[in-house]
Amino acid sequence: MCVLTYVPVANKGFIVTSNRDENIQRPMAIPPKKLKINGVEVFCPIDPSSKGTWIATTKCYTLVLLNGGNKKHKVAKNYRQSRGQVILEFLKWNDPHTFFDNFLFEEMEPFTLVLFKNEERSDISEIKWCSGEKYMNQYDGENSLIWSSATLYDQSAVEKRKSWFFDHLQNHNLDISSENILEFHQNGGKEDPRDSIKLKREEGIETVCITQIEIYPNSKYLYFNNLTNNTSNRFIIY
Repeated sequence: MCVLTYVPVANKGFIVTSNRDENIQRPMAIPPKKLKINGVEVFCPIDPSSKGTWIATTKCYTLVLLNGGNKKHKVAKNYRQSRGQVILEFLKWNDPHTFFDNFLFEEMEPFTLVLFKNEERSDISEIKWCSGEKYMNQYDGENSLIWSSATLYDQSAVEKRKSWFFDHLQNHNLDISSENILEFHQNGGKEDPRDSIKLKREEGIETVCITQIEIYPNSKYLYFNNLTNNTSNRFIIY
């Protein structure tokens, strides 16, 4: 929910990894499981507070939600719907452009939704809702990418984290794997605890779990590490 990396790998595959940074008082997420929502089979963890999710994978897409848009916003008293429902709402249309044209963005708290097309890694869509405006951007999936939540990180921290990420990839240039990407999500920037990839701030905001999804032409895997109770599971989706 608060930092996301994307790395293209051999055999036309890609790896998406997300650290969820939350108040430690929030109830623990329910581990990933298979659900059917709006007629679409989806594999995702569930946030018990919002009854939604921040990361999911379906036959067609892998989806990740980050809090905030382009900059930190002032929180309103009420919103129409929890951002945790956005990914589930997307499944009504199951297409970025149709979702962008039809979803009711008004009265939603700012968010960034990133959509990776499983069968075509060059097709990455980013949908942002912020300051009363919606935006759609496209990215080249042949390049590694990193996102950080605007609600927790200013531009200086965003650039710093980006530098850590690309330094890490360069150091593992000949051996990019799910394991060394997880290593970055565990230890990246640890000398700078306030903005490190695995976060722990004095005000009770911490990285509570790490989720990684590996997509290949004939296989898909999901790894879920609950840092609160120190448990982890690896699922073979197909």
